[in-house]
Amino acid sequence: MLRPIRPEDGEAHVAFFNALDPEDVRYRMFVGIRALQPSQLARFTQIDYDREMAFIATRLNGDGVAETLGVARVVADPDNIQAEFSVIVRSDLKGLGLGQVLMTKLITYCRRHGTQEIIGEALPHNVRILHLVRKLGFDVKPLERNGTMWLHLDLRPGLRR
Repeated sequence: MLRPIRPEDGEAHVAFFNALDPEDVRYRMFVGIRALQPSQLARFTQIDYDREMAFIATRLNGDGVAETLGVARVVADPDNIQAEFSVIVRSDLKGLGLGQVLMTKLITYCRRHGTQEIIGEALPHNVRILHLVRKLGFDVKPLERNGTMWLHLDLRPGLRR
């Protein structure tokens, strides 16, 4: 099931984070983090719905407990012109299409809310995200200032792909 994240998803979000490979965490956060701090957990699960959205893919495990499988989030500037995205899928589920499903949901959400551009950055060797965003119509260019890749999707009417 895809749905917006809620504060009560905190415990499942910690379990999700703990199931990620260290490399996947570094690809998402650009640094190695071994555990979520309480302030980070609050920031990830208690969002400002006026300026941001986070969709989670969740399912019930064998014990009937909800588990988080992936997260896509976007944070818009105050004028809703540009929104920065991120997406991460549980390491053991990569390559099955869940990232594309989450990103498609996020793009649809941004279009419906009048966001003009979706942007992001990725490490150049994160080939999965680079492939995914290209497939979804993003422009991808290297940023010389820090060696990352600039990801950009223009959502303005008339410029849709």
